[in-house]
Amino acid sequence: MTRREVIGRLLMLPIQSIEELISVSYVSAIIARSGFAPNAISSDFGIDLEVRHIANHGNKRIDLGTILELQLKASVNWQLEGDCVVYDMDVDAYNRLVFRRENSSRPCALVLCCLPKDETAWMHVCEDELKIKKCCYYFFINGVESSNASRKRLRIPRNQLLTPESLHQLKDELYMGEIS
Repeated sequence: MTRREVIGRLLMLPIQSIEELISVSYVSAIIARSGFAPNAISSDFGIDLEVRHIANHGNKRIDLGTILELQLKASVNWQLEGDCVVYDMDVDAYNRLVFRRENSSRPCALVLCCLPKDETAWMHVCEDELKIKKCCYYFFINGVESSNASRKRLRIPRNQLLTPESLHQLKDELYMGEIS
């Protein structure tokens, strides 16, 4: 192994860190494209990003606050089953979202960033585009804490694709009290 290869391996991030950073970038881009503002949370206590509502007031913009908080999960360990994405979530993370739902005044959605199993297919960069595969789905955890030992199986409807349009729909549903 050459010196350059050794240094390259020493500087390489763990694969889980790369997955996480890709998901933060992907979701931030969707939030920004929607006209909302992404706000990354630096301390990880279960929230990774906020979706902030920015409005015009005269000729200035004003931050109207957080619409929605997001817990991001990026994984290659998911599968499609009919109209659902099946994901086995760490039970502790699941239980924290249940606890949060019962004890917080602000809604929090799980966002699953589904990555291809082949990490070389995650991203393609050229002069004309930046392509990140595959996509993200949002899901609101309902129910009670799980007594499972390690994993909780989630079935996320595939129509809950995270897009700029779906963020606007979520904002409308939140403001109308349809989501809490």
